[in-house]
Amino acid sequence: MPTISSNNPNLFLPVTRDEMHARGWDQADIILVTADAYVDHPAFGAALIGRWLEKLGYRVAILAQPDWRDADAFRIFGPPRLFWGITSGAIDSRLNDYASMGHRRKKDAYSPGGALGLRPGRPLLVYSARAREAFKGIPIILGGLEASIRRVVHYDYIENKLKRAVLADAKADLLVHGMGERAIEEIAQRLSDGQSVARLTDIPGTAYRVTGKMDAPDNAVRLPSLSQQEEDHSKVMAAQMAYQAQGYPYGLPVIQDQDPGTIVVMPPSQPLSGSEMDELYDLPFTRRWHPRYDKLGGVPALEPILFSITTHRGCFGGCSFCSIHLHQGRHICSRSIESLLSEADSFRHHRQFRGTISDIGGPTANMYGVKCSHSGDCRRISCLAPTACKHFKAGAEPLINMMESFLRWRNRQSAPTNIYVASGIRHDLALQSNEYISLLARHFVGGHLKVAPEHYCPRVLTLMGKPLFEIFEEFEARFQEASHRAGKEQYIVPYFVSSHPGCTDDDALALMEYLVSRSWRPRQVQDFVPIPLTASAAMYLSGLDTRGKAIFVPRGHREKTLQAALLQYSEPRNKKTVADFLRRSHRTDLISRINHLQSRKLPS
Repeated sequence: MPTISSNNPNLFLPVTRDEMHARGWDQADIILVTADAYVDHPAFGAALIGRWLEKLGYRVAILAQPDWRDADAFRIFGPPRLFWGITSGAIDSRLNDYASMGHRRKKDAYSPGGALGLRPGRPLLVYSARAREAFKGIPIILGGLEASIRRVVHYDYIENKLKRAVLADAKADLLVHGMGERAIEEIAQRLSDGQSVARLTDIPGTAYRVTGKMDAPDNAVRLPSLSQQEEDHSKVMAAQMAYQAQGYPYGLPVIQDQDPGTIVVMPPSQPLSGSEMDELYDLPFTRRWHPRYDKLGGVPALEPILFSITTHRGCFGGCSFCSIHLHQGRHICSRSIESLLSEADSFRHHRQFRGTISDIGGPTANMYGVKCSHSGDCRRISCLAPTACKHFKAGAEPLINMMESFLRWRNRQSAPTNIYVASGIRHDLALQSNEYISLLARHFVGGHLKVAPEHYCPRVLTLMGKPLFEIFEEFEARFQEASHRAGKEQYIVPYFVSSHPGCTDDDALALMEYLVSRSWRPRQVQDFVPIPLTASAAMYLSGLDTRGKAIFVPRGHREKTLQAALLQYSEPRNKKTVADFLRRSHRTDLISRINHLQSRKLPS
């Protein structure tokens, strides 16, 4: 494994008392506690927020993966002057710890050497308890992805039950949801000015507990409570739709009883402007893990994204199973080309750089620079589904200009340089520009392009909020044509989801039959996981679609195992499951076709 650290810990935010004292500090203003190892890279939330607060003039220390069994581990810096900032890390702790079938994962990519056991279950709750035990009366602010998607009553697939908002369970003072730069800046400023944390009840992008004589906003929309949703699962979908209607910057606050307790969730913050995005990503990240991890094998999660560049934030796709638009927002916030190229220039000074930029993109790579002509109070979840919004203007000029600027930058380099798009694209959006497809195929694909049709059946795709499969086939044809013109043999790697709510065994069989007809043996298959705050999670528990119509939901282990097996029919471990199902379905013809494919030893 390559060494991606620096021997100089002073380049990093301090992680020990000695490092803090080396800066001449007696006390940190803010201590960020994270369940991930500390990696000073903009893809890691603690580093991003830490550098942002540092830029604003605050003294920030990082407490990474502390021993949660002992409050003394939370005393190493002394008490923070302003607040504790607590995060579970880059991904939700349940997804980090467990696979979709409930099996424990065999390694933790966000821990040194991939080691297990360095973070507690439900870190937000545990770390909050230890921080409170270490120092009484210090405000506790929750943030990060897990806090964001668990901001209201939500379903936990590991415990198979509805849970209170994490803010209520952790008994923290505030929760920051979404991309937290604006909210955390205001929190820090007002606490530094001497305001009590109990007064911070009007900050966009936050949630707070209603305590004592505290009043909720008069215009707050009341969501079904925990007990109401437990008693009637149709209320799960009602709560989902009521919250989604307010989950944008111009929405209203929502209030929800947690039984016991009550929380108020303010509307999301306004997204950062382009210049603010530039300021954020131009901060002096070392793009290295802290040297304390060198002898422990480093941090595996850094390597695939070490030399990736985030071009923008947000997603207007609004897929039902995805939390990106609920966390990053639907508005696309794009960086300037100058900022992007400056980041690329900085790679040349990194001793690990070997001439390959692994990805230029964002949640969806080809949404860079896209803007909506309708400003203000828009409540659509998706600009693209079920049909494209009339206000949606998908001109690809900013995207093409950015990609061409990278090509000119590449051509100026003294050594060979590769630049790829690896973060995935929205294929229906790509079809609106043949020039983009040609540019992508000729210069930015290293043989394989990830695209996510997700399924084959129209009804399932509609529930997912995805375009019909014919759109994917049209994109595939155009991409192959563009690759042929470029003189390159390239392939699309399709990504599919099994067991999505509404998907019957017959739907899974129809997808498998299509895969067999194409001689495709996909490895990129994800068994559906009901991610908190998503419409698909509400479908899973309520058995209803977003219009309140009953749908079939594959929930049991047998149903989920079968659907996953049908999509990965060529895996030896699935042979008996697939063959038994096809015999019951009187489709022995498919058994013969599968055996014929296997005998040909075709590539996946």
